[in-house]
Amino acid sequence: MFMELDDCINGRRCIRRYKDDVVPKDIIDKILHAGVWAPSGMNGQPWRFIVIEDRDTINKLSQRTKEILLNLQWPDNLKEAFKLEEDTIFYGAPLLILTCVQKIEDFRTVHLLDCGLAAENMFLMSYQEGVGSCFIGFGNFLNQDPDLLAEVGVPKDHELIAPLIFGYPAENPAPKPREVKILNWIK
Repeated sequence: MFMELDDCINGRRCIRRYKDDVVPKDIIDKILHAGVWAPSGMNGQPWRFIVIEDRDTINKLSQRTKEILLNLQWPDNLKEAFKLEEDTIFYGAPLLILTCVQKIEDFRTVHLLDCGLAAENMFLMSYQEGVGSCFIGFGNFLNQDPDLLAEVGVPKDHELIAPLIFGYPAENPAPKPREVKILNWIK
């Protein structure tokens, strides 16, 4: 399948409900390949990926994230969601890709941007392939449990930057309004 870039950019949505269908390996490979073609500061390509398809592992990471989050201050509606047994972090997605970088404080901001660019490439490719996606900011709280991250392959000298979920959408959310907000235009 091939889509015009405008269609991918304008059509992609964050998906938070997924079918149980597994994402085939050839599509996962396309998604990862799109990620590594993202621009990065000085072409450093700092990203490293952990690909998780095992539902028990995804659920374990979700449960641990909720435990960490419940120890912090949140609005009541979020706290209630964190107490649910269901996967309210990774939304039952069949594929979780953890985007990680080596911990280098001087380059942290650049690495954050680099991983964001890689994530967007991955999201656009997945959308073109009919696969939904979502960036899961709460997943970054797993950095507070480096032993659990090590269990799934994240080296101790790395940190999780972009937890990304993928799967076949069980919903088709309508777009929310967008507008270009220009602070200034100098000619």
